[in-house]
Amino acid sequence: MLLRTVGRGTLPPSGFTPPSWSALADGWDKAPLSSSPTVTLGPETITLGHDDSENDDASKEVGGHEFGWDNEHPQRQVDVGAFRIDWRPISNGDFYEFYNSGGSAKVAFPKSWCTIDGEVCVR
Repeated sequence: MLLRTVGRGTLPPSGFTPPSWSALADGWDKAPLSSSPTVTLGPETITLGHDDSENDDASKEVGGHEFGWDNEHPQRQVDVGAFRIDWRPISNGDFYEFYNSGGSAKVAFPKSWCTIDGEVCVR
């Protein structure tokens, strides 16, 4: 989890080295686009979660200890059927266009959006 500090944005954990975003962007920009806007994934059986012993949480020794939220354990196998998904992420603008073109009947107004003086904004 990240710590948000007023006026300084989001601070990464100490010792974290951010990736070279400009180098990554250059590589992404040079990669050829797919001939199809979507890809089919699955079917597949995937492993979710992990086995986290609650008894280990009382120990002050954290080296090598796995932490998991309550909904992340126990480890389990899940069958995922085949599905199609876009190659590229959907932008807020893409979703806004969908929302205004009938999508509002299918999905709720995003909680991360707000209306200010009649204009839709992202918080």
